[in-house]
Amino acid sequence: MKKIQKNIVAAFVLILLFSVPGTGHAQTANMTADVSVQNTLTVATPSQLNFGTIAAVRDAAQTATVSIDTAGAVTVASGGGTAATAIIDGASIAAGQVTIADGADGATLNIVINNVVDPVNGTESFVLDDFVTSWNNGADATQTIGTSFTEVFDSAFNTGINSLDIGATLTTTLGAGTAYTDGAYAGTYDVVFSY
Repeated sequence: MKKIQKNIVAAFVLILLFSVPGTGHAQTANMTADVSVQNTLTVATPSQLNFGTIAAVRDAAQTATVSIDTAGAVTVASGGGTAATAIIDGASIAAGQVTIADGADGATLNIVINNVVDPVNGTESFVLDDFVTSWNNGADATQTIGTSFTEVFDSAFNTGINSLDIGATLTTTLGAGTAYTDGAYAGTYDVVFSY
């Protein structure tokens, strides 16, 4: 009888050992969970906005303009009176261009043109305004300074280097029949990209 009880206890212990999973030989695998964040886009400016060399005269009530579209085509116009602009040398005329790389494919980029400083030379200046943009060679879109607009990053475009071409208009200020002083007029503007 004791032998039977001993065999029953031994069988019960064996059943317990093999019926409870992993109690005798549990192994732990320590894993990691890593991520790298890159919200910084790579931007470059292969082309700066340049209106070339112009002649410019003010009027007391009217203005004249020089406009460059996103392809670099230039037009001049006058509102009347003595206000006038004319291209003297157009060799350096160019639309601005910013290239953007290292973006997330299909991600929406928020873009804003701001911090515009009108081109000045001493106390004389032009007004820099009426910006137009073209994303990845698309249609021109009118932009308002300080107002955000969006574009979608396309990693298949130009091997992952997207582009924003920029045109704008240079407008004379008011002044009774006064020709602008010869010299270089320098202005700036920022183009800010973010997710």
